[in-house]
Amino acid sequence: MEGSRFWSAEEFDRQAQRLYEAGDYDGALESLRRGAALYPEAVELLVSIGYTHLAREEYVWARRSFSQVLEREVDHEDALVGLGESRLKLGERARGFQCFERVLDLGFGRDLDLMLSIGRALFREGLWEHAERFFRRAVAADEKSADAAADLAYTFHRRGDGVQARLWLERCLELDADNHDARSLLANLFYEGGEPERALDHLDRIPLDNLWDPVSVWRLVELVRAYREVTDGARELDPYLKRLDQLFVDPTPEERILLEVEMEAAGLEAPSMAARDQLDLFGGDPEMAPSGQRMDWTGIVRAMCESSTNPGQSVEEFMRETARRVRDMTGIDIPDDDPEAFLKASARAGVLHIDR
Repeated sequence: MEGSRFWSAEEFDRQAQRLYEAGDYDGALESLRRGAALYPEAVELLVSIGYTHLAREEYVWARRSFSQVLEREVDHEDALVGLGESRLKLGERARGFQCFERVLDLGFGRDLDLMLSIGRALFREGLWEHAERFFRRAVAADEKSADAAADLAYTFHRRGDGVQARLWLERCLELDADNHDARSLLANLFYEGGEPERALDHLDRIPLDNLWDPVSVWRLVELVRAYREVTDGARELDPYLKRLDQLFVDPTPEERILLEVEMEAAGLEAPSMAARDQLDLFGGDPEMAPSGQRMDWTGIVRAMCESSTNPGQSVEEFMRETARRVRDMTGIDIPDDDPEAFLKASARAGVLHIDR
């Protein structure tokens, strides 16, 4: 950053924005701090510092930065949104809501970007009903916003309302046919709703490089085989299998289980990558682990946890995280507060198999 001492505050901010968008949060923060040292009165630099701390998951520092802005400009709308999100992250839910309500009181209810920012902050915390409220405001602010329609669709999907999710996904794609994430979700909803040909139509319109969900890729393989009469080992399947290899560089145990389920549905043999280190579960009471050691339901979940990518978490944390992942990938809710219910519901949902 040679010569940066001659930059304006706006130039420091723009440089930080470029670094931020490239994922270089450290570089962005350094640029902002250099700018703030030269221009301590530039509150926009302090706002950007706050959002960079949020991206780095440094929520206390983010709250501090946004609070400093509001000490200077009590009704700075971007700082209010950032402070609200910081408070949500720190468990200060009521105070976070107050920040968002203040933004509405100031007359920003039809500001598309602010409504999306607030809705997404709420969405990330699993506050679906609150998120829906702000996404609806975003839609009202700009009926042609594909992002607003998509965010509303994702919220309905998380709430289990497939009808509304499909409606808003279709609206999103009318506005932006290249929203591949929205199209992928819509395809999966059609697949799970018993409309495989419509699912194939949508999955087929997504460039493989833009398909990030391995379950979607295997569903595409299944549908291509079924409706185009492509046999196992056919070269037509090679691009899909190559894409799956890219997505499963380091799969978690849960992803491996889901992959095997999808491959079984597609009538394909699971690759050794998916089966390796798989935890075989034997039903009954007591249960038995792969090593032959007998254990109860809690012991089985603990063994799964210890073989996961985050073995340091508790059994309760593992069940919550796994249930969330299963819901995200399949739309199915499974209990996350009782090991026996967790395992049996997972088996009924088809995301793992219990051999007796």
